[in-house]
Amino acid sequence: MSKAATSQLAVLVVVAVVLGIVGYAVGYYTSPREIAGEVTRTVTQAVTQAVTQTVTRTVTQTVTPPATTTKAEFVLHAAYLTAPSLYDTHHYFFTRFKEKVESRTGGRVQVILHPGGELGDQAQYLELMATGQLFIATIEVSRFAAYTDKLNFLSFPGLFRDTEEAMAFAESDWLLEYSNSVLNRFGWTVLGITVGGARYFLSVPEKPITSLDSFRGLVLRVMNSPPYIEAAKALGANPQTIAYAECYTALQTKIIDAMENEVGAIIAMRFYEVAPNIALIPWAYAWHFVVASKQLLDSLPSDIRQVVIEAAREASMEKNAWGLFVEQVIGIQYLIDQGANIIRVNIDPIFDRLQKEFIPKFADRIPQGALQWLENYRKSVK
Repeated sequence: MSKAATSQLAVLVVVAVVLGIVGYAVGYYTSPREIAGEVTRTVTQAVTQAVTQTVTRTVTQTVTPPATTTKAEFVLHAAYLTAPSLYDTHHYFFTRFKEKVESRTGGRVQVILHPGGELGDQAQYLELMATGQLFIATIEVSRFAAYTDKLNFLSFPGLFRDTEEAMAFAESDWLLEYSNSVLNRFGWTVLGITVGGARYFLSVPEKPITSLDSFRGLVLRVMNSPPYIEAAKALGANPQTIAYAECYTALQTKIIDAMENEVGAIIAMRFYEVAPNIALIPWAYAWHFVVASKQLLDSLPSDIRQVVIEAAREASMEKNAWGLFVEQVIGIQYLIDQGANIIRVNIDPIFDRLQKEFIPKFADRIPQGALQWLENYRKSVK
């Protein structure tokens, strides 16, 4: 199967999964007409009967009928930074995780959600899980840097060529096993890994990014991270590391020409107002780990533990599907409606440059297993 065909099928499957997710969105909001209408129209146009049947069979096979409801024997606390929102994939994940666990254990387990940073920040979540005071949380990969540098490679620009590839890697057995080999010793068990979204480039009206040449001399704001700075230089840009809170004004006053960010953040921060050119170059990704307290997980009865593990893995895949749909359908359409100029670029020269001039500088930080997985995956989708 060609890569183009594989990519189209992946998107169709994702959209089919969204058929079920739409129910969550509509049920959560009292006035979802505009969003639900857009989703319904897109799904109706994009999903074929065959794909819908495939997803239906998958859901039927993976969802276990609920047992007789009993009094909760185990109470599991879950924490995440974001507030409940239709667009927020963390809230979606934990809502689905709670539903699956409580249903499949017949009420023997109760999952209590703590959204909006109610229990602190992610650094505190890690400490609470290590000491058995919190059961589960979502953690952005950079938070592990205080403990180990063996996961930093996930955020390297140019390593993954599209969201489907990054998502497949996130859901691979190799990455799950590797991550646990790194993190178990700190008191954490990784139950799932998700892709927060592609980091695209946005630029001021006068400087649209249409090719590799567009980066030459471009004043580009990047995160204050050596890999990001070096990757920007490899493209020919002039990297700047100004504070995130200052980016809107910096774009507005032309202190910087461009920056890079996820679709959700571009919308939330209204960056499209001052940088309406959105170049769809997925040069890097945000990664979030579903982490449980190893101490608490190991203390659960084997049947309950298995339910939790399976529910987390399934909900992680659904979170990926919803995030991809928001990124590539709802989010892009919203930006277009706001007057943004969506630019589709030939990314091959850009990624070739990163592979030639950036990746070799950090190659010793990328596990050979990850490189082998990518090589095998790319061969399989050609």
